Amino acid sequence: MPPLSENRTAMESREALHDRFGRNTVFDVLLRFSGDNAALGAAIGAITDAGARVGNIDFTAAADKVFNYRLQVFTSGDAQMAAAKAALEKTAGFEVTAVLDAALEAHRGGSTYVKSRIPIRTNTDLRIVYTPGVARVCKAIEAKPELARTYTGVGQRIAICTDGTAILGLGNIGTLAGLPVMEGKAAIFAEFAGLSAEAVLINTRDSDDFIHVMETIAGSYGAIQVEDVKAPECFAITRELDRRLDIPVMHDDQHGTATIVLAGLFSALKQMGKKMGDLSCAISGAGAAGTAIADLLVHCGIADVVLVDSRGIVEESRGDLNEEKKALARRTNKSKIKGALADALKGRELFIGVSQPNIVTQDMVRSMAPRPLIFPLANPVSEISRPDALAAGAALYADGRMMNNALAYPGLFRGALEAGAKIFTLEMLIAAAEALMALVPPGQLLPEMMDPATHEAVAAATAKAASKGGTAINR
Repeated sequence: MPPLSENRTAMESREALHDRFGRNTVFDVLLRFSGDNAALGAAIGAITDAGARVGNIDFTAAADKVFNYRLQVFTSGDAQMAAAKAALEKTAGFEVTAVLDAALEAHRGGSTYVKSRIPIRTNTDLRIVYTPGVARVCKAIEAKPELARTYTGVGQRIAICTDGTAILGLGNIGTLAGLPVMEGKAAIFAEFAGLSAEAVLINTRDSDDFIHVMETIAGSYGAIQVEDVKAPECFAITRELDRRLDIPVMHDDQHGTATIVLAGLFSALKQMGKKMGDLSCAISGAGAAGTAIADLLVHCGIADVVLVDSRGIVEESRGDLNEEKKALARRTNKSKIKGALADALKGRELFIGVSQPNIVTQDMVRSMAPRPLIFPLANPVSEISRPDALAAGAALYADGRMMNNALAYPGLFRGALEAGAKIFTLEMLIAAAEALMALVPPGQLLPEMMDPATHEAVAAATAKAASKGGTAINR
């Protein structure tokens, strides 16, 4: 595999303007100034007065005293952009020629495509890459199947498979509507890990059918990332794929999330001089992410973990639990407490949210142990805001924008493929989290995602841990 630095030499490392401005929807506004572009300041003022914010400003063309500019505008959504456009159209000195949705434009034609690694410039090149030369490669692999990892891309290729039931906070929108997410994941794999990844859309709601499809096509891939498949089906799917296949399988919503939470927790504990055994934890959300986080934290030494779903604390006496939650209740909540989220938080040092926005109050935080750690990861709106959590006494706050799975899963998959791993283990996740903690700059919770060294360190730690075996993540 090529060094990751070869893929990332042009990357910038800086805070996303989305986060700095607190406005997640981006547009490009094209303006034409006739005769004099002095009205540019008035245009920026009109946008700002509408509550939006201007990012990059690019001068695009000039001819016959006509000046064209492209303004990057950060907004809270379509309504705010409409207000900004109306304000611009009332301002003299320029014409609004277009308003473009930056996300739609970026994904036009898809966010990834296949590119040949071998230039084909002559007929000789073609006959080496394809017939008759390719037959020699086929025969070599026929004689020694293990050579496929040397002479094909299978050892660097990942299937990103989904049934469209739990797409990125949007829910059950189907596979086709979820395809941009899968393509975005593929772009992240290419840029951050130098790996090829392909979206595999599986239009079924039957777990057995999903498993059968992936088992049938698995020979084309070196690893499988199950993506945006709802609980509890995701648990059965990943367990069964692990049992049937000899390539590593990970559900990012489960174990990518768990890894980045563990990395943030390692970093926080290091800064505070505490240990895992000092903590008790309440988790809001008992689906894919909450379950994986709970299992990893218990494995790492937090004995007292309680989970809460939409109906209250997950505990064995509840009669409404499915089989997965019954098993989860047996593994957690050692004190057998009952009640709601407020009851789960009382006296605890750590809160992790993977559930719904604005469900944690300041009084709930005040009821926790002194100076608790608050990780509300619901996107795009957290379970509690930073100002509210800190005002209620939280020692540290980190939301889903800070704790991004993309810090972990590219290196996890690269390390697993480099090691020729057949499964992902808890030890591989822990090694990745420790590698991330080791790179944290002073005053930060997690390292820089845009730095190739981050993903190189995760890959190296994962590969090393893979060589030692361990406990399978899909149990």
